[in-house]
Amino acid sequence: MIALLKTLTALFIITLLCACSPSSEPTSESPNDFLGEAKSGSSNNNSKPAIQSKTNTPATDDFPYSFEQVANNTWVMHGPLELPNPENKGFMNNPGLIKTSAGLVVIDPGSTLHIGNNVLAEIKKVNQQAIVAVFNTHVHGDHWLANQAIKTAYPDVKIYGHPEMINAINNGAGENWLNTMNTLTEGASQGTEVVAPDHSVDNTDVIIVGDTHFKIHHFGIAHTKTDIMIEVVENSVIFLGDNVLSLRIPRTTDGTFIGNITTVQKILESDIKTYVPGHGPTGDKTMVEEYINYLTLVYDAAKTAFDDDLDSSDVLAISKPATKAYKNWHGYEDLLGPQGAQAYSEIEEAEF
Repeated sequence: MIALLKTLTALFIITLLCACSPSSEPTSESPNDFLGEAKSGSSNNNSKPAIQSKTNTPATDDFPYSFEQVANNTWVMHGPLELPNPENKGFMNNPGLIKTSAGLVVIDPGSTLHIGNNVLAEIKKVNQQAIVAVFNTHVHGDHWLANQAIKTAYPDVKIYGHPEMINAINNGAGENWLNTMNTLTEGASQGTEVVAPDHSVDNTDVIIVGDTHFKIHHFGIAHTKTDIMIEVVENSVIFLGDNVLSLRIPRTTDGTFIGNITTVQKILESDIKTYVPGHGPTGDKTMVEEYINYLTLVYDAAKTAFDDDLDSSDVLAISKPATKAYKNWHGYEDLLGPQGAQAYSEIEEAEF
């Protein structure tokens, strides 16, 4: 009966597309628009029930990703830009690895138990130290459902996340993401279980691990209300989560345009050298500025439409020529229209 209910739930969710007029109320615990984007970009959307298994999924020899050093004692595994699917088995984010004198620290280990085990195998190729801490940047399951693999291998590991993320998971977001990932990967995420952060962190908190300081940044709602950005002080690196993406158009329905722009502008006031996005290639301030420019162009197009007494459906005609430099970014055709409508809704709400 439980499996049948989960199947029916997944079938209902997958019929929902990214709304053309998104609600102004962010819902960071909901993966519905994630599924909507997958449906609009893929013809294969068969739903299968989530499989609850405690069998540990072994790492496989065909995992094509490895860690690249991006700064002193800092590595990133740059995942694919596509959404989770049967071929990538759910992997799409940028797991990070930091070496400290007290052990290894992982940022966003990935989306499933299977991916987490492959990430662990690749970590061992870089360094044999134990993993002593994990940071999760936000509630979207493609970034943290692999916590299970880390916790299984290192039971004493501390997992850090924002209090809003922990609350969302405790209120059902974790199970929702399990079902979503299982649907998108057609069962490749089987065996994955919810392992939430067990330590909360917020803005200005500093977690010291051996000789390395991890400074937490959170300036309110941005990509979601659950975001943290992790600055590795000694290495002049910051992990931005999905507050910044590179070569991929973001999901914005769980946050706000102004919140996201303001948050990233504050980070750019620092003298940090290396910026790791949630998805896409690592870069410097130029990469971050390019991302802010996209959000600003969409927002400005919506403001123009609003000021000219046009409808939210008219924003696309203004934003498309303005954002033509981003037309090759993954997700551009699917997300530009809904994002213009969301920005219009935010402007309208602020006015009234």
